[in-house]
Amino acid sequence: MISVGKQHPFLYRLVVSHYLLSAICFTALAVMLLFSSDKLSGHYFHPQLLAITHMAALGWGTLMIFGACYQLLPVILETELYSYRLGYISLIMFISGLILLVYSFWNFEPGKYMQLGSLFLLTGIGLFGLNVFLTSRKIPATIHQEFIITACFWLVGTALLGTLLVFNFRYAFFQKDHLLFLKLHAHMGFAGWFLMLIVGVSSKLLPMFLVSTKQKPVFLGWSYYLINAGLILFVIDTYLFGLNMKTYFAAGIVLAGIASWLIFVFHCFRSRLRKVIDLPVRHTLLSFSLLLIALLVIPFIISRQLEADPEAIQYSTLYGTLIFMGWISSLILGQTFKTLPFIVWIKHYQHLAGKGAIPMPADLVNSKILKMQFSIFLVFIGVFYTGLFYQSNLLINIGLLCFLLVALLYLANVMIILFHKPRIIEL
Repeated sequence: MISVGKQHPFLYRLVVSHYLLSAICFTALAVMLLFSSDKLSGHYFHPQLLAITHMAALGWGTLMIFGACYQLLPVILETELYSYRLGYISLIMFISGLILLVYSFWNFEPGKYMQLGSLFLLTGIGLFGLNVFLTSRKIPATIHQEFIITACFWLVGTALLGTLLVFNFRYAFFQKDHLLFLKLHAHMGFAGWFLMLIVGVSSKLLPMFLVSTKQKPVFLGWSYYLINAGLILFVIDTYLFGLNMKTYFAAGIVLAGIASWLIFVFHCFRSRLRKVIDLPVRHTLLSFSLLLIALLVIPFIISRQLEADPEAIQYSTLYGTLIFMGWISSLILGQTFKTLPFIVWIKHYQHLAGKGAIPMPADLVNSKILKMQFSIFLVFIGVFYTGLFYQSNLLINIGLLCFLLVALLYLANVMIILFHKPRIIEL
């Protein structure tokens, strides 16, 4: 187990601010989805769906990852964060840009507010990437460090392309179809940012949480090179020629990289000393299953788009919801309650360890709320995707109500942890 050392007060406030704001964004995302349920059967380029996608990718997923990275980088890399000030400035710029961008997309006002929002977001993301790079360069390179730094480069590239797309609404300087660049933007974010970052961090944390005795790091190396090679090939080939038969090949390389990562995860689970699988880890396992289902949809999207079949839009919607509402949401819903209680525990109890009876990090979580959250999320998965399959607005809305309830339960549990009052110590 890696020692985290003493918690810096500036770091604590920076981290928990990200967790809290991300939980609020998650609730806002659930409300937005409920009010736009009828749009899910239409084209994904609808303004409200663009607002929802960016709230999910940035406000829910990326904001949470930023906060977790600020806490976990010192653990994973065994070094101090380069700058807390950069972290706070990044957060202010990021939140400001997110509000402006989501508002502009929702009302589809591609003017100065959308442009300003994209520039704020690009600045916030750039400052985060700079902080990560300057923190990481102080130590010898490791495979986990390579994953994290590369993910940040992809994120900055994704944000830069997104900013150009925003300005392209008004000035139309791209010579090719706007939707072509939108596909590149989306997949750079998914495979380059989310996937690379999650693989890098999980490959360090899962063995710690599971107390794994045997790991296969060679599969991490394969995962790193395959995912990057497949994504680079996809970006270059799609930009030059659009979607074509070689897209299958690029997707296959990325899938091979994901398979390598899952093999590493499998070995961690098989060699674990901690046999009891708690709810947060069950959420994580569920997220892997949802990711696999999403990946199975990719060949159908490619084939339908090559044939100019309108069903491609439905498959794209299914894929997008599985990624953001399924894989990423389930992963965060679980891992929040592995990381956040420990962060708060360090602040309140680390200096008291060994001096009396103190609660464990897991004791800071309301277990009843966590069980309800997991159960209702399972109901959401079953009802919502049945509704999508049968094009039933009733089932889709019931599923989205469940999703909103999950968000409210999640927010309540996060608040319980953050406002935890230290218990009396028995000396």
